[in-house]
Amino acid sequence: MSDTCTLPLTFTLLGTPRVRRGEGEINIGSPQQQAVLAALVLRQGKSMTVEELVAAVWSNPPAGATSIVRTYMSRLRSALQPGGRPSRTSGLLRSAQSGYWMSREGTLCDVDLFDRDMHAAEERFSEGRFGVARDLLRRALEHWSGPPLAGLPGPLADSERSRLVELHLLCQERAVQAGMELGQHQKVVPELLRLTSEHPLREGLRQLLMLALYRCGRQAEALAVYHDARRVLMERLGIEPSPPLRALHGRILAADPGLLQGATALPLRASQVPAQLPAGLPDFTGRETEANTLWTALSAPGQLATPVAVITGMAGVGKSSLAVHVAHRLKGRYPDGQLYADLTAPDGSRVPPDLVLRHILAALGDPVSSCPEDCDRQAARFRSRVSGRRMLVLLDNAWDIGQVRALLPGSLQCTVIVTSRTPLGSLPTTVRVSLKPMDPSSAARLFSRIAGSAPSSLTSKDLETVAALCGGLPLALRIAAARHATRLHRSLGDTIEGLRHERTRLEELTLDDLSVRRSFDVGYRRLTAQQARAFRELALLDRQEITDSDAALVLGWEPEEVLHALESLVDANMMESPKPGHYAFHTLLRVFARYGVHGV
Repeated sequence: MSDTCTLPLTFTLLGTPRVRRGEGEINIGSPQQQAVLAALVLRQGKSMTVEELVAAVWSNPPAGATSIVRTYMSRLRSALQPGGRPSRTSGLLRSAQSGYWMSREGTLCDVDLFDRDMHAAEERFSEGRFGVARDLLRRALEHWSGPPLAGLPGPLADSERSRLVELHLLCQERAVQAGMELGQHQKVVPELLRLTSEHPLREGLRQLLMLALYRCGRQAEALAVYHDARRVLMERLGIEPSPPLRALHGRILAADPGLLQGATALPLRASQVPAQLPAGLPDFTGRETEANTLWTALSAPGQLATPVAVITGMAGVGKSSLAVHVAHRLKGRYPDGQLYADLTAPDGSRVPPDLVLRHILAALGDPVSSCPEDCDRQAARFRSRVSGRRMLVLLDNAWDIGQVRALLPGSLQCTVIVTSRTPLGSLPTTVRVSLKPMDPSSAARLFSRIAGSAPSSLTSKDLETVAALCGGLPLALRIAAARHATRLHRSLGDTIEGLRHERTRLEELTLDDLSVRRSFDVGYRRLTAQQARAFRELALLDRQEITDSDAALVLGWEPEEVLHALESLVDANMMESPKPGHYAFHTLLRVFARYGVHGV
């Protein structure tokens, strides 16, 4: 038994879910229990709360779902850790604060192996090493044994299944492209005929098939592929083929000799497929409801306009982190590229949209010398470049509606995620998420994960105190936890003591390039003189909530002026309005208004 236990565990998810230890297969129970295990495997060593596991398995959880999940975990421990009493704090499946996580040490998973080979193939493709890329892509496809997560129920399995199916198709498409780059046009035609038959709306496959047929001397058949694609698109969607597909059709009609030299007809060469998303946070915590809301809305079929999500909230509340997290979950649906632009400069100033468009067009392969000077013409060229392509656009830290409108693609196959401190109320959207500070439980979990201390050294009471002093603001929690983790001589009590004093709290919430004060200062410098005065003077009131009458007494303004100032501060996310006629400051914004504006 001991020898058996030392053999590595292998998880199969790209097909019917299975777990093997060596050559022996392990019984992992019912489909729901398998879905719990798959969720933890796919989380790659990150913890999941019991509530997250329940939401992963059931759209409408049954009564006692929490107890059912705990029972599944007990059974899985027994199945995966034979030869002794399963431990909750060691071994493969471990308990975490209000949940569970899986140690992946000594395990293999076909999803990880597929991702590894795909990533390596893309690198070789970009280097022009097409033979090596093709071999890596073929190896990646060998990890598949059937439909992914076959038979597993639940929202998480459904969303992961869609993602993995898209990646599988992308891998097949890239393998064909590699073969064409190697001049193997006749060999790839049968595979392309199969793929276009199975995916008749995928115009990139139609382009590859047309080009392969043309290079085999089969011009008439290449043109027939175009006419079939046009018929299908008109019948099913009522739309014409995309500009790249129409352009290729025209070049084949004209017998363009350039089509016989390299993959010039493809919508984007490998080196022109942008992948600009910032790295996600490895310790991203909470926000499950908001992330699922965004995922569901942006993944819904039958969109009648370009899907646009707007995430708003005060400075430091985690808008960018949530946007990047969701974008990484979605990116498998957008194989033609992911674009990212920060619309606020490092000094806090507004980035002109024409400057952003220049960078985007360069990323899409346009020579800088050919870029139009006029912003409207740049925007028109951008919309043309992405038309018919499945691309994800993340516009971070938007100042105003003018910036965003210039950067919106017109294609239904693109998706846009925007973050902003202001509502951008006139922007047509698919989904809006107004992000609030974290609840005490999520705030405590975030601090614990970043601080990295043993759970016994972080008591619930102390964690609640830190969360309250940071106002549940993720940026503040991240800085406080990182400072605590890097100051080994300080206890959590010392950290709390440093945060208690309002005059020095903002100094405690500064580390390297992270600073709560600097983050707030960006918003403060956007205020008008009237707004800034109201912000500073109203923060001096020692009240949880302020009425418009209170504000009028302090400021000495006419009621209309007072109401305009208060509502505009709410729109700028520098104040809150818990109910009509009542206004309040976030605890850290109050501290900033009192002691941080002038660097006190």
